[in-house]
Amino acid sequence: MSIEQYEVVVVGAGPAGLSAGIFVARQRAKCMLISKDLGGQLNLIPKLENYPGTIMSSGPLLAKTLENQYLTFGGEMTFDTVQKVEEMEGSTDLRIKTVRSEYITKALVLAPGKVPNNLGVENEVQFQNKGVHYCTKCDAPFYQGRITATVGVGGYLLESGILLSRMASKVYLIYRGGQLGGDKDMIESLKRKNNVELVPNSSVSFVKGGNALQQIQIKDNSGSEKTIDVDGLFIEMGSKINLDFVKHLIKINTKGEIEVTEGGKTTHPAIFAAGDATNIPYKQIVAACGDGAAAGLSAFNYIEKLKGKPGIRSDWKKTIGDTVYHY
Repeated sequence: MSIEQYEVVVVGAGPAGLSAGIFVARQRAKCMLISKDLGGQLNLIPKLENYPGTIMSSGPLLAKTLENQYLTFGGEMTFDTVQKVEEMEGSTDLRIKTVRSEYITKALVLAPGKVPNNLGVENEVQFQNKGVHYCTKCDAPFYQGRITATVGVGGYLLESGILLSRMASKVYLIYRGGQLGGDKDMIESLKRKNNVELVPNSSVSFVKGGNALQQIQIKDNSGSEKTIDVDGLFIEMGSKINLDFVKHLIKINTKGEIEVTEGGKTTHPAIFAAGDATNIPYKQIVAACGDGAAAGLSAFNYIEKLKGKPGIRSDWKKTIGDTVYHY
């Protein structure tokens, strides 16, 4: 059986992966996008209001729009899971093995994103996007003047509490230990805020409500339980990034993120990366799209240079007669 060959393969169909695919396919390079789903964490966003140019949209709608744009430029897409990326002996090409197939590519763009860790309590999934959230910096603005709670670990919890304290009328900060851990200045700042109530030695045991979240139950270390009314619960337990299939080829930092430099370049010349799985500082959709575009263009330039061509500096182009000018 012959193995399908591509100039660029993109792993991940979140905003970074789809943007990379758009900018590669627009150059008429043969591109395959592999992902287990469409949208990634975009599917956790019922209302999208901080993406430039859109006022009333949603994560799934943006994902579908980006997918259609990618396919319009001739890109290919398959829903599958990558199991291994290997260097090919005697070649600069990469072999990509998935659950259902196998591909050979000149360049690879990694945009697998990350998956937030669940709390694992009763009814949690039922109220996702209906009061239960996993990204405080994304969704705190929806809770202006409302009652919220946040539960998590380390710096994730501290940042969540500070962000919510600027928006919500009340913030319950729930943590298992007797003392908050992390940055001392952030801890002192939280302790000074009148709308923040510290709830130590405690955990959330379940959530409940009607069409949306209305209450959470908190259990302390003695086993005593109490129910509090909240409009929103923010879970900040960190995230998982699955890079097992490629970690032997690239540098990964202590947070489990892909180390990238300008243009999404990794430590492997044929591998580029973008989005939440990288060490970019701001995990936002617009940042992921921009970094995805840069990584896609870097991958295209890499394959052009393999052909002895100069590559391009941007994606702007103009056709005059039979000649295409990039500038």
